[in-house]
Amino acid sequence: MVVRDSIALGAVTGVVGTIPGIIINYISYQLGFSKYYSFQISSGTFLLKGFTDTLSGFVLGGIIWLSTGAVLGILIVFLLQKTGTDYWWLKGLLVSGVVMYTIIYGFLFSLGGSKVAPRDLGTNFTVLLENILFGLTTAFLIVRWGHKDLLKPRK
Repeated sequence: MVVRDSIALGAVTGVVGTIPGIIINYISYQLGFSKYYSFQISSGTFLLKGFTDTLSGFVLGGIIWLSTGAVLGILIVFLLQKTGTDYWWLKGLLVSGVVMYTIIYGFLFSLGGSKVAPRDLGTNFTVLLENILFGLTTAFLIVRWGHKDLLKPRK
């Protein structure tokens, strides 16, 4: 698949890039390592904690999670367009680690941006791992699926 539009490329790869993390989160929760599903954490931005584990809370959380993935995918595309595709993996990690994990999850959620702000090591480690997988997967897919005229190595 070759995508010629930068917004579409970022949105599609960002959504697809969330899949490995969702799988890791599901396994982590089922094994008792994580206390929350990622969708519960994201739906806690808009819902009270008691509603985050309902079906409608999961659906809302999923929409928020995938939308955030799409926006971060677009940011990674713009970064790769501006700086080139060399070290794509590092650039993907920087966007997911700094923007999502540190600023949104770490800083804004701790200020009350979400009614579900886990303080346990297992959940936080799982979310960190999800962000690492997201950054690597999304940046890889951008380089792989992006049209050659859209993304170029830096000279």
